[in-house]
Amino acid sequence: MNFQFLDLESETSNLFASNDVNEQLTLAQRWLEGAYEWFLSRLPNIIAAIVIFAIGWWLIKVICKIFVRAMKKGKADLTVISFLNSIINTVLKVLLILCTLSTVGFDITTLIATISAATVAIGLALKDSLSNVASGTLIILNKKFKIGDYLETEGLQGEVAKIDMMYTTLRTYDNKEIMIPNSRLTSNNITNYFVRDERRVDIVVPIAYSEDIDKARRVIFDLMDNHPKVLHEHNNKVAVKTLNESSVDLRIWIWCRSEDYWIVLDEMQEGIKKTLDKHHIAIPFNQLDVHLIDDKENTK
Repeated sequence: MNFQFLDLESETSNLFASNDVNEQLTLAQRWLEGAYEWFLSRLPNIIAAIVIFAIGWWLIKVICKIFVRAMKKGKADLTVISFLNSIINTVLKVLLILCTLSTVGFDITTLIATISAATVAIGLALKDSLSNVASGTLIILNKKFKIGDYLETEGLQGEVAKIDMMYTTLRTYDNKEIMIPNSRLTSNNITNYFVRDERRVDIVVPIAYSEDIDKARRVIFDLMDNHPKVLHEHNNKVAVKTLNESSVDLRIWIWCRSEDYWIVLDEMQEGIKKTLDKHHIAIPFNQLDVHLIDDKENTK
């Protein structure tokens, strides 16, 4: 881009080096006049660039919405939709910025050549970001998980809410959002709780040694048989897990749909406690005996 006031460059460099105040004011005035003339000459281009940028930004939003709507109508996977939408949105915005700069008067060819020459340096500086983009692509291609799955990784848990170019967003049950770089998800172990349609609920219930194990098993099975979300065609089980010092621990396996896991877990734990109480089956708990010693007796 050629500025008309660039001819004053040598004079401007000496602006503050001169000891003559009048000369400094003259040079500053000439520089401002040159800048003003350049602005007036480029004003139509600047206005056009602003209009192009505003309309282009709006069109990008419309295009992305149409793309998402079309993909959903075609019953595409939500994970693929989210990832591709992120890429399309980024690419279109970069093209819009280049188009806007070209309208103002920047030499895009020179700009692209400069960026190309600095590719190596940019790649080194953004190696982590590029790694996240590559990892995001692998996640989509390998289908390690998808939107709606419940993941656990590095001690973090949550439902997959969004998969972008660089980050995967997990939403916890208390409505927090955890943003994890994609590279960490491809290089660390991941537990996907909802990858299968069905899941087993494991509950351990202790009963006293004096209680009848068969009776406890029977009342727990009755509770499972009457629960609408329990899958009865699977191998639900109530068996002795451990003989502890003060209790017999029963292992309870209950199969259900993956989406019903938390409901079944909560309701069955509460139901088991109430059922055992109703049938007078004792659940032992730790007790602490405190013996008080009279100080007067110790002094005798």
